[in-house]
Amino acid sequence: MKSFLYIGLFLSCLAVSAQSEKARLEQQRAAIQAQINQFDKLLTGAKKEERSVLSQVQTIDAKISKTQEIINITNKQANLITRSINTNAEEIKKLNAEIKELKKDYAAMIVKSYKAKNDQSRLMFLLSSENFLQAYKRVQYLNAYADYRKKQADEITVKSNMLAEKNAELEKEKAQKKEILAANEKLRNELKKDKSEQVVLLEEVKKNEKQYAAEIRTKARERDKIDREIRKIIEADIAASNKGKVGATKGKFFLTPEAKELARSFQNNRGKLPWPVAEGVITRRYGVQPHPVLKNLPIQSSGYRFQTPNGARARAVFDGEVVQIVKANNGILMVHVRHGNFTTSYGNLKNVSVRKGQKINTLTELGEIFTDRDGITELHFAILEETKTQDPARWLLSK
Repeated sequence: MKSFLYIGLFLSCLAVSAQSEKARLEQQRAAIQAQINQFDKLLTGAKKEERSVLSQVQTIDAKISKTQEIINITNKQANLITRSINTNAEEIKKLNAEIKELKKDYAAMIVKSYKAKNDQSRLMFLLSSENFLQAYKRVQYLNAYADYRKKQADEITVKSNMLAEKNAELEKEKAQKKEILAANEKLRNELKKDKSEQVVLLEEVKKNEKQYAAEIRTKARERDKIDREIRKIIEADIAASNKGKVGATKGKFFLTPEAKELARSFQNNRGKLPWPVAEGVITRRYGVQPHPVLKNLPIQSSGYRFQTPNGARARAVFDGEVVQIVKANNGILMVHVRHGNFTTSYGNLKNVSVRKGQKINTLTELGEIFTDRDGITELHFAILEETKTQDPARWLLSK
């Protein structure tokens, strides 16, 4: 009996684990599909506005990568459902065998009971007892026999209901598998189409590689210049915060008790900060990396770049104070928000909706993100501790 109990518990644990895995995979699939939808929106805008080929290649390359991820997930989902279907089929087979055996035993019992009724009535069976004790035992036997018949009938009903539930569950899982396989096939067709389009775009890049490489190097120099300016601004802010302060440390902000608490709170939320855009995709990550299109050109990134739909607005990732609003010669704006000894930088803004010295909260809108002549709307985002840049991947919520 104990062995059957252990087996039942083990199967129940397996079922719960499978359901948990199904839910996890579905959650992953939904998240990646949302990113693919963002890429589709950006690609539609890119083609409509005839954006640069480099931008289209970069976006389609990222979409291909995410599509492959979601195909892998749907494959796992299909395999998981197949295993569940096989398990349910085995349980149905077992239940059918048990019901068949129960019905056979129950039928034999009914026949036996009918014969006994013809041979001797219940009353005669009791009156023929030799003594009171035997009559009492015969009453107990008849009651136990009736109870056993009822239990057998009840067990057949329970098993039949279980069988009906398992059959319904099996049909539902078959429909789910059919749906998953259809979605997988659709994704594979989209992937094939995107790869064909990617080949055409890469051929265009190859024809004008020198021109694109020159553009990339020019933008890299502009980016390095902006990074140097950011460091100079923060260095000046540090010097200003330390001026006339006892116990100030060179190269570090002098913090008031309130600023220390804010910095501690910011640090405690590492990995939980919201994205600085409501929707969009990461088009450049932190650190040295090959250019997404011209792989032989390494680029240095001091933060993240988020490509968003036109008209999107940047938003603060945490409570803080607007300490600088910097305007470049071309009119592009950048907002610096201080969080104790941490600074978040929001660059490439068309306009701003905050002012210097303003205390702001998490998700406060800072301004509209600039859309360049190629139709690309891209926020330049950075996190710094003192003057040292941080990898936003360690601070922002993963999507």
